[in-house]
Amino acid sequence: MPSRSAPPAPAPIPLAVDYANTLSAARGRTSDHLDCWLAKHGMATDPRSRPLRDAIRTLIAAAAEEAPYPPEALATVNAACAAAPQWLELTESSEAVVHAAAGDSERQLAAVARSAIELLAADGHSSVRACQAPGCVQFFVRTHHRQEFCSVACGNRARAARHYQRSKEQ
Repeated sequence: MPSRSAPPAPAPIPLAVDYANTLSAARGRTSDHLDCWLAKHGMATDPRSRPLRDAIRTLIAAAAEEAPYPPEALATVNAACAAAPQWLELTESSEAVVHAAAGDSERQLAAVARSAIELLAADGHSSVRACQAPGCVQFFVRTHHRQEFCSVACGNRARAARHYQRSKEQ
């Protein structure tokens, strides 16, 4: 009897994509989950959080469409990344310790911005996609060349909608 191995674990979602996906749509309504995401990650609500999220969504959408990046979105992400300069310090025990010259909020938002920059720089943006399911506003990093949906649920909904449409036309 052939042995069945467990399916591979899904690839981790980049921080920037997870942050951008705090906006979702269901039944024609948009839901904002940014405050919950910030709390889950131990971050305080900051007035710069939503503009950064919106800028990252704009840049990811542009990358998915292979369109030029809007300058305003670039400026927002770059400014957030630059707001928390960091440096490494080598300890006597040969460990590298990261120090930041900013408060927690700036440092955490800078980490999100840096994740977006790393994701969208050069080769990274070619695998970023917008979900093709009707009504879905989520993004994902494509792990297979035929992947069109952010989740199995979105793929199932899209296939069910196509089936329903075909049966209605008959």
